[in-house]
Amino acid sequence: MKRKVNPLIQAINKSIESSKYEGHALITRAKRLEEQRMIIRAKYQEGFKDLSESAVSTLYITNNYKPTIHLTLNELDGFKDPQLIQLLEYFMQYTDKIEEREWPAYLNKDYNITCDDVNISISAYVRDGSPTCRKVATGTKIEEITTYKIVCD
Repeated sequence: MKRKVNPLIQAINKSIESSKYEGHALITRAKRLEEQRMIIRAKYQEGFKDLSESAVSTLYITNNYKPTIHLTLNELDGFKDPQLIQLLEYFMQYTDKIEEREWPAYLNKDYNITCDDVNISISAYVRDGSPTCRKVATGTKIEEITTYKIVCD
């Protein structure tokens, strides 16, 4: 006869196994990034040297399948700000795979750059009061949203 496992004990065991798996996965990603650190540093550090500390609000690297450098630039004068242009031009020597997505409500553009050995994600925000960029209302949108309540018999 098969022994019935208490659902609480089963949940605890699954959580322990899941945490161990996640821990091993994090260690593996850290080791991969350590192995690639010098190559990434040697190849790409030049592109970041002229960024001002006031513009860069975040800069970090994640390492899933391929290292991804995440960079957020704030308070830019516009999307032709020299810091942003120099950064994009720098990466264009390594790839032509640059996707741009804009978020007009936030005066923001995101750039996703795919290189052979690294991905770069840049979020660029223009400062309020920029002499070259502003958000302009183009219309309004009204959404009809169904609401619910619970009724039990």
